[in-house]
Amino acid sequence: MKEAAVLVSFLRHDPVGQRFGVGALVIAWFALAWTSLAAAIAVPLLLVVAEVVRRRREDEVPIVDDLEDLY
Repeated sequence: MKEAAVLVSFLRHDPVGQRFGVGALVIAWFALAWTSLAAAIAVPLLLVVAEVVRRRREDEVPIVDDLEDLY
């Protein structure tokens, strides 16, 4: 806990520490934004792929006439 207090004090009073803190926040924001962007693209893409696979499997299933079983 004491180390965190020293780090916060360093970031508050030292100009280099302030720039380092701002840089770290900017890098963290970009990392989060790119992760969110990747997830936002990946989810619809996976849904489209799943739908294409489902339709292909649906076309491959042979048609079975169930009416013959009634007589």
